[in-house]
Amino acid sequence: MNQWLLFMIVLVSGMITGIIYCHAASLIAYIRKMDEEELVCDTCSNRKTCIAVRPIGNSNWVTEFTYTTYWLVRKKCMYGATIGNPWKQVLIFAILNSILYEGIFLIYGFGTDMVLYCLATTVLLYIGIVDWNTQYIPAEFNIIIFLLGLIRLCLNPSDWVLHVIGLFAVSVFLLLVDWIGTRIWQGNHVVGGGDIKLMAAAGLLLGWKLNIVAFMMGCVCGSIIHLIIMKIGKGEHKLAFGPYLALGIYIAMICGEQLVSWYLGIMGL
Repeated sequence: MNQWLLFMIVLVSGMITGIIYCHAASLIAYIRKMDEEELVCDTCSNRKTCIAVRPIGNSNWVTEFTYTTYWLVRKKCMYGATIGNPWKQVLIFAILNSILYEGIFLIYGFGTDMVLYCLATTVLLYIGIVDWNTQYIPAEFNIIIFLLGLIRLCLNPSDWVLHVIGLFAVSVFLLLVDWIGTRIWQGNHVVGGGDIKLMAAAGLLLGWKLNIVAFMMGCVCGSIIHLIIMKIGKGEHKLAFGPYLALGIYIAMICGEQLVSWYLGIMGL
């Protein structure tokens, strides 16, 4: 097929999938309300039948499956009222999504890896926006990336060890850091559960080598950008790690192999 035609197909696909951003403002508002107005939920007449506040162990559905509960209760909950996004924001998101798609296309060409990585890119972009504004990563987004990883594993069964190790390589490290930090700071989590699950899902999709690259790039980007924000804002800014991890994962997708080769070359390996 003509290369320019493929280029346009990828571009249009990025625009179409980017349109899902039209629900971002409503979802962000919903998460904030459900998190901050818990006392109002306690007095709500629909509380007993509302799936959003139904407990799951020590948590509830809205803090785990936020996107699902948003769609289930949005029409009968005062917090679920639709908040339209300015068309300019939707357009910017769609254009950015298309540009990121083209980056994947230029590296991998038109194929299954490109399709899987492009779909993951849209989810990562959404994770970055939602987590930045709410410090929440809806579980559904991590599940989508996990499923994309399973599909890639099924398509490349010979690399199953690489991907299975990736599932645990970074996530177990973050879990250990959180476990130690929680005991040092007496119950205050130092790593979000959504971040741990994100790196587990990304590890299955990328494999352990690229997942480590993704984590390292996320840490570097997070450190630099967070310092800049604190400097400009002249104050403390609560760090949402998810956007930087999402950025690191995308960087690993497009140039992770080159970074690994470059590093091994420096080490003389």
